[in-house]
Amino acid sequence: MNTLNTLTTPLDLDALRGATLHTSPFVWGAVRGTLREPALGRLVEEFPGAGFTRTERPSGRPGEKGYRTDNLALVADDEAVEAGFRQLTPLWRDLVRTLMSAGYRRTVGELIGRDVSRARMEVRAVRYSAGAWIDPHTDRTDKLVTQTWYFNADWPAANRGEFQVLGSSAADDVVERVLPLAGESIVLCPSESSWHSVAPVSDAAKEDRKVLLLHLTAA
Repeated sequence: MNTLNTLTTPLDLDALRGATLHTSPFVWGAVRGTLREPALGRLVEEFPGAGFTRTERPSGRPGEKGYRTDNLALVADDEAVEAGFRQLTPLWRDLVRTLMSAGYRRTVGELIGRDVSRARMEVRAVRYSAGAWIDPHTDRTDKLVTQTWYFNADWPAANRGEFQVLGSSAADDVVERVLPLAGESIVLCPSESSWHSVAPVSDAAKEDRKVLLLHLTAA
């Protein structure tokens, strides 16, 4: 029995293990049920609100994606970031520590068919305020897998801010859109064809788009 997959942790590794990934236009999948109730509701309520740093780059620079996000580093090079952990509730700390475990790495590695046991991990909480976005990009190819979780209990489609699977580098070549609703998670394997973006959050949105982002990068 996997001791990490008990009710003592909000993360359900069996749900992740049983996910189905698409192979077109690249390897990705929308995964549901990886965070258990009632823990998911608490994680939504307790999403960190302080300690974030804004990063921004304007669109239109050749060979560079434009973006604006507010970030709170939680794990860097496999090590917990103390300043970030201080902004977390005990339940959130438990979730991040579970993501740092060998059990999570083993499960996501089985899902994507790659050994990620020695990959370097980065985890951060991200807020997208009104107008925030990320231009079409593929991610660096040294990233073996990216997983994101969303923490908005309610997110009307009019708020925009969707994760967009793209068929090419063109912003309007949208294959699939995923709203950032709590319980949704995206698994993505970066490649030369893994074009994706985040649509700009509407100025009318009443709350930030809230995300937990994890990268596993080749050592």
